[in-house]
Amino acid sequence: MGQAQVKPPSKRLLTRAEAAAYCGLGSSPPPVKPKRIRPGKQGLRYDVRDLDEWIDRLDSGDHDSSGKNWLDELDNEAT
Repeated sequence: MGQAQVKPPSKRLLTRAEAAAYCGLGSSPPPVKPKRIRPGKQGLRYDVRDLDEWIDRLDSGDHDSSGKNWLDELDNEAT
């Protein structure tokens, strides 16, 4: 069996679901602050460059392991 081929995103700003899939996190949002492109939760988008930077930092050990619940933080920010 061969490995599944993952296509790079065709757009720079991704929805939460697209960003989670891009990072291989299932349905969990990535611990990267999204950018607001319009009001409300639907207006949040994740920049592929920020996601790549977070992924690159995983190898260096320079990532946040504080146990923050990023989803709660984003929900509070959107209200």
